[in-house]
Amino acid sequence: MPTLGSQPGLTSADLKANLHDIQDNVVTPILLRYGRHIFLRFNDGAKSRAWLRNMFQRVNAREKEHGTRFTVNIGFTHHGLKALGLSERALGSFPEAFRVGMRGRAGAVGDFGPHAPEHWEGGLGGPDIHAMAWLRTDSDQGREEATNILREEFEATGGVEIQFVQDTMALAHESGIGSEGEHFGFADPISQPPIEGADTPSYPGDGVLENDGTWRPLKPGEFLLGYEDEVGPGGTAMPEPFELRLNGTYMVFRKLYQDVAAFRRYLATAARSLYGSDDQHHRDLVAAKLMGRWPSGCPIDLSPEKDDPAIAADPDRRNDFTYAGDDQGLRCPLGSHLRRSNPRATPLKRATAVRRHRLVRRGVEYGPHLKDGALEDDGVDRGLINLFIQADIERQFEFVQAEWMSGGEFLGLDPAEQDPFNGVGGEGSQMSVPGAKRPFLFDLPTFVTVKGGEYLFVPGLKALTDIIEQKF
Repeated sequence: MPTLGSQPGLTSADLKANLHDIQDNVVTPILLRYGRHIFLRFNDGAKSRAWLRNMFQRVNAREKEHGTRFTVNIGFTHHGLKALGLSERALGSFPEAFRVGMRGRAGAVGDFGPHAPEHWEGGLGGPDIHAMAWLRTDSDQGREEATNILREEFEATGGVEIQFVQDTMALAHESGIGSEGEHFGFADPISQPPIEGADTPSYPGDGVLENDGTWRPLKPGEFLLGYEDEVGPGGTAMPEPFELRLNGTYMVFRKLYQDVAAFRRYLATAARSLYGSDDQHHRDLVAAKLMGRWPSGCPIDLSPEKDDPAIAADPDRRNDFTYAGDDQGLRCPLGSHLRRSNPRATPLKRATAVRRHRLVRRGVEYGPHLKDGALEDDGVDRGLINLFIQADIERQFEFVQAEWMSGGEFLGLDPAEQDPFNGVGGEGSQMSVPGAKRPFLFDLPTFVTVKGGEYLFVPGLKALTDIIEQKF
């Protein structure tokens, strides 16, 4: 059974000295634009470990090889760790959510109807997915060359088989401001929770709101195993021994298809219903009410009537808000996506500490933009790949999905009011928009559909070496 960590957690003061042991894209994002997520099956434990031994030299590497600049990182499913020969004691020490996997936990996170695992692609969530290797490089050609290098290596060793491949290409600029944005037209990314002790920048509004109105970073143990979290050391069930978990994390992979044409059509219909006009401003206003931000990234809590690109472009302002004084959702609807994912100072009907449910999100787009102005789907697969990073899948990802995205009770809304983007749309779906001419949106389409996912353990580099050498 999973155990609480018996060894005291490291502190934020220890993190800087350990950054070299943490895989890229966990604390430090990889900013190379082209990505490939390769899902693997290990058919032979010894041969698979031989491939991992060869591949290890490229983890976190940014050097050019054969003229190609790329990096590779890797995470394992519970099935994969078992295939590699991890001991029964170590396997059994992982928390239940990770051991069962995303497919088995579908009911806990609201993956039903169009989101249900029977509709997922590539066997994702199933027993034949043992690992995900994610490549990042600076060109489409480089992505192919990097893949060929890895393929040649595991063909040479044998024992490894590709099950599914998902490509990505970041459409937004690094800052998300002044860029094309994700497929629905919103600048992305805008905000990430800062980690105490890391070298990443921390801006007002990104972290934990203190009683005096100031913001601070979150404790590293909210995202990294082996460190103290927001309630101190030893509060989260972790894999044993300590060396296995140290500098590791859990990554949740989600492939999300976006129905852009349906979204655009609905904006026009809803704008006429709520505001009596479907001009561009009112369509953008509906989009802002659904998301909680204007397309530029400006939060509607700071500018509820019109977009303010100046706020969006200022990292010291674009996240510095609390929803204070807006308990009815007149500025930002209580059920908007942004407010659900981080309620900040919103009074909650179900007592919980917001700081205990934060996620680092590495989102990157796949597929090309739908042609500007097009209102009919062109049949091309497009959407978002989300990589969520946390220390506790059940307390963080699953809680947010089940409690904050799938219903409205925690905010005092109708229980049937789901997140407008993550919920199951269709007849009967609704969202309240206080202050509008007609203060409800009805029959929202399913704008986003889950196409697959995985729960992955991403070990620190020393632990990865020890997994390969069967020391656990």
